[in-house]
Amino acid sequence: MIGLLTLTQSTPLVHVGLEWLAYLLSAQVYLRTRRKSPIEVSKVDQMLLLSCTIIAAALGALSLHIAESWSWVSQQPTQAWISGKSVLGGLLGGTLGTEFGKRLVNWRHSTGDAWVPALGIGLVVGRIGCQLSGTWDMTYGSPTGASWGWNYGDGIPRYPTALMEALAVLAMWAWLRRRSWSRSGQMFNAFLLGYCLLRFFIDFLKPPFGAAAADATVPLDLFLGLTAIQWTALAGAAWMTSRLRRPV
Repeated sequence: MIGLLTLTQSTPLVHVGLEWLAYLLSAQVYLRTRRKSPIEVSKVDQMLLLSCTIIAAALGALSLHIAESWSWVSQQPTQAWISGKSVLGGLLGGTLGTEFGKRLVNWRHSTGDAWVPALGIGLVVGRIGCQLSGTWDMTYGSPTGASWGWNYGDGIPRYPTALMEALAVLAMWAWLRRRSWSRSGQMFNAFLLGYCLLRFFIDFLKPPFGAAAADATVPLDLFLGLTAIQWTALAGAAWMTSRLRRPV
C-alpha cells in the first residue's frame, strides 16, 4: 500500500486519470438527471446555453488560478498562466455563464438542480485524485500533529484537506437531497453556498496559513489576510445567499 501511494505521489498519471473519470461521471450523471426534467428550448439554444456554461467555467477556473498566485504567475511565461485551474472559479464562472446564456435564449427557468448530483460525484472523485497526489499538486494541507496526518511524500504529516473536502461534499449532498425545496434552483444555490463556505474555511488548513512543502515553487498570495480563493468564496457565498432569499 505504501509503495502504491508512493507511486501515485510521484507521477501525475493517476491524478489525471481520476480527473478525467470525474468529468465523465459528472457528464453521465448530469445527462441522466436532465432527461427527467428536459429544457424546453431548441437544440440550437441548448447548445448555446451549454457553450456559455463551459466557456465561462473554463475562464473562471483559469482566472482564479492566476489570481491566487499573481505575484509569481505575472513573472512567468504564458505556459504558467494556463498550467492550473481552480474548481471554485470554475463553478462560479459556469454559473455566471449559464445565467448569461439563459438571457440569450430567453429561458427564465432554473437549470441548476440537475447539476448538483453531477458536481457532487465529480468533486468527490476529483479530490480523491488530489489526495493521492504528491506535493506537486499544490492541494496539500499544512503540517499537523494529529495522528491522522497525511504524508504527501515529503515526510511531514499534513491535514488531508482534499479528503476532508470530499467527505464534506458527500455529507452536504446527502443532506440536500433529503430536503424539500420550495422552487427549482434552490438546491443548486444551497449546494454552491455550502461549497463556498467549505472552501473558505478549509483553506485555512493549507499554505500559506501553514508551512509549504520544501519543493513548493508556486507561492500563494494573501490579500488583506485572505487568499484569492477565500475572497472569491465569500463573494460566491453572498451571491448564493441572495439567490436563496430571492422571492418566488
